Amino acid sequence: MGITKTSVTFLFLLILAAFVSNYNVLASEIKPRGRIDDQCKQMCSATYGDGKCASDCRKAGFSSGRCLTSSPFGNKCCCTK
Repeated sequence: MGITKTSVTFLFLLILAAFVSNYNVLASEIKPRGRIDDQCKQMCSATYGDGKCASDCRKAGFSSGRCLTSSPFGNKCCCTK
């Protein structure tokens, strides 16, 4: 009886934690800070994708980068600090 009660309590707490978690953090998009021109320079293409973009951004002193296709970025490699 004690094990069942403990298991049900643990399951309830796990479900409660899942409901109160903020899922927007996981689905947030990269939004560059500062001027877009300074952080979104290189155009992305079939040969210049996320891998090369991230590599170039790290070489430039940023923490990461990826190709963004939505407006106002227009398929550019945007670096993040």
